[in-house]
Parts: sequence; C-alpha cells; structure tokens
Amino acid sequence: MKRLALVGFFLGLAGLAWGADKFWQQLTSEERAAAGLDQLSAEQQTRLDQLAERYVKEGARQAVAVAQVKAKAEGKAEAIAEVKEQKKITIGLAPREEDETEVVRTRILGDFRGWTGRTTFTLANNQVWQQEGGDNCFFPKMVDPEVEIRPSRLGGWKLTLLKEGLWIRVKRIR
Repeated sequence: MKRLALVGFFLGLAGLAWGADKFWQQLTSEERAAAGLDQLSAEQQTRLDQLAERYVKEGARQAVAVAQVKAKAEGKAEAIAEVKEQKKITIGLAPREEDETEVVRTRILGDFRGWTGRTTFTLANNQVWQQEGGDNCFFPKMVDPEVEIRPSRLGGWKLTLLKEGLWIRVKRIR
C-alpha cells in the first residue's frame, strides 16, 4: 500500500513537470530506490510511464471540470448574496411579489434614550424608520444600541431593542 501511495505521489509530481521525457527518466536513482521502483523490469517501467501519461491527461481534464463546477457554484452564491442584500435594502417598502420576508439586524446611530410618540430611528444600514402609535418608553442613555426589524404577524413591522427585549411598531420612511 505504501508503494502504491508513493507511486501516486510521484505520478502527481510528474504531472506538474511533464515534458518530453518519460516519467521513469525523470526519477533519480535515489527516488526510484525510496519508492521501491528500482527493481521494475523494462516492461513495468514502460507501463509506469503509460500510467503516468494517462494520469496527467485525465487529471488535467478533471481539474478543468472541477474548476468549472466551482466557478459556477461561486457565481450562484454571489448572485444569491446580492439578492439577499437587495432585499435588506428594500425591507419595509412596498413588497414585490418575489420578495421574501427577512429580518434585519443593525444599530440605531448615536445616543438613544427611548421613544416618544413619533420617534424617528436612523439606522446604521442607512434606513430610517418611524414609530407608529403614541407609546412612550424611556431608557438610560445608550450609544448605538443593536436592534432587529422584523415583520409583525398582524401586518407592518416591529423594531426590537435587543438589549432590553422591548419592541415598538414602526414604518419605513427611507
């Protein structure tokens, strides 16, 4: 098994440096001895060269196929990420049919002490939301508190102050 692994390793190396010479000719006597290949007959040496050549050709084809699959998958992942980002930008605006509902986590910019009636929330993601309803709630001064905006089960949107666990109904104005 070790001999087979060593042969595979050397075949791989040969694939990287394959030229006009045969694989067998590229090996030093020390490498042949270390891999246990120094006792091969001329017929076995020729067969080893053929195997190495086939490995290089098929390996190159497989490498190209794998690279194509990876590129396609990466392109698809980028497209999905772009769609998700666009949905976050438009959350709270009039929904389009293909939009899915998503939750947005961000921060309220600057000092925050609570809400009073029609408080406007300017968020770190450049969205601006306004309180709906006339509720009042006061807190000790917080700086850039983390919030989460999600759809309400009864329609509209809820802004939740994560640290406090309190929420308020909001509408997006920008």
